[in-house]
Amino acid sequence: MAKTRTYTIDQIAIAARELREAAGTEVERFTSTQVIDLLGGEIQILRERGFSDDRITGLLAGFDIELKKGQIDRRSRAPGNFMRRLLWDRTHSRRQHFDDLPSAAQSSRV
Repeated sequence: MAKTRTYTIDQIAIAARELREAAGTEVERFTSTQVIDLLGGEIQILRERGFSDDRITGLLAGFDIELKKGQIDRRSRAPGNFMRRLLWDRTHSRRQHFDDLPSAAQSSRV
């Protein structure tokens, strides 16, 4: 039986950044609420291991993410589709699909 290949969040984040750059889109920015949603699972793990909200916000400050202790609530891990929606471009109302792109024959007529 073939082993299922897995990927780290770092690999996914780098791929998302590079794909956005290749598409010519701007760097996406996140609000503090979105940051908390994205990191909810990690925040929960830290709490389970005895980290205080002060210590968690201090760790985040090391990444230049400034949150106040009161902003961190006990949210559960964000669902995967929410993560994908945040990592990819939410600013465009209509996404380009490969089926929508002109074929090579159509582009040569333009």
